[in-house]
Amino acid sequence: MNETMKGYVYRLKPTTKQIDLIQQTFGCVRKMWNMLLFERQSIYELYGKYPELLNSHDYLNPKRIKEEFPYMYDVDSQSLTTAWLHLKQAYSNFFNKSHDEPKYKSRHNPIQSYTTHTTNDNIRLEGSYLKLPKLGLVKIKLHRALPQGSILKAATIKKDGKHYYVSLRVEYSHITQPVKALEKAIGLDYTLQGLYMDSEGHQANYPNYYKESLKKLKKEQQILSRRVKESSNYLKQKEKLSTLHLHIKNQRKDFLHKASRYLVNTYDLISIETLDLTEMAKTKHFRKSISDTSFGLFTRYLEYKTKDEGKSLIKIDQYYPSTKTCSQCGREQKIRLSERTYNCTCGHVMDRDLNAAINIGVQGLINYATKAYGTDAIAW
Repeated sequence: MNETMKGYVYRLKPTTKQIDLIQQTFGCVRKMWNMLLFERQSIYELYGKYPELLNSHDYLNPKRIKEEFPYMYDVDSQSLTTAWLHLKQAYSNFFNKSHDEPKYKSRHNPIQSYTTHTTNDNIRLEGSYLKLPKLGLVKIKLHRALPQGSILKAATIKKDGKHYYVSLRVEYSHITQPVKALEKAIGLDYTLQGLYMDSEGHQANYPNYYKESLKKLKKEQQILSRRVKESSNYLKQKEKLSTLHLHIKNQRKDFLHKASRYLVNTYDLISIETLDLTEMAKTKHFRKSISDTSFGLFTRYLEYKTKDEGKSLIKIDQYYPSTKTCSQCGREQKIRLSERTYNCTCGHVMDRDLNAAINIGVQGLINYATKAYGTDAIAW
């Protein structure tokens, strides 16, 4: 048994008064971030060439900024402190070269959020309501229960489109599932049309929600372009467009959750290929399909679900030639992207995606056996 930290997302239904306070908190958190970021950039421009002066500067903190802007006392203090801590972490990541330089936050961003932490049980569930600092009891749609004995550590309130959500960070004692005995295994080959082809010959048949909505998105975008910027009609149309994008995103996530859950419940070993999706997306004709299918998100869902269930997810080496290799005789041969059927010199003919999926499944079994039993297990 070990302590596990996990996030659970729920829909919030705040009152008009609570919405006003949430919007005020978004604004204060944004101002806190932007002021601290401006200070850091200004000080670096002044003293960047003088390390002693740069290191000796006493940077602003939330307390000093709130003294300058008293209206910030009306919102949750933890949210302002968290913004300060997040900026410090963002700069640490930037200096470590793991992330880009922090940017200013805009009120025009359709997604706004702030994070608050639990102190003295100020964040808690009370029936169908969630108690939040300053907001009080907020109606919450609890579509699934939290783990038994879980402790609420933090809450991130987010506005996406016209809807409000809360992401609850909880800590709970997790009983590590024993590794399941290997009975059923499958390999998945990524496809631009349909998400994946498995080694049993089945396709995911992903509906391509974004492509299906392109006409509707184009129409709403054209209406927005004709509105006077920042007018009431412009803001209404912008919210309408954001809501449509949110709907597409929710459709995609729902499909990926259900597909990954089916695979994890059905198979003990799932093998997938490792892809550089960022590099692939640079290709003009692939960009929309890669963004629409979200194979990276699908992979993350498989990762945590297989871990929770005590099952295995094997990622095949990125340079393993699954498409070029014949699943019948093991020979490699060149195959153009336009060729949808694999024809081997040995006489084997098969759909190229199915051929690749079988190779991925076999390679996953070899990797699993090597990891579990050593190299002697594959001496054959």
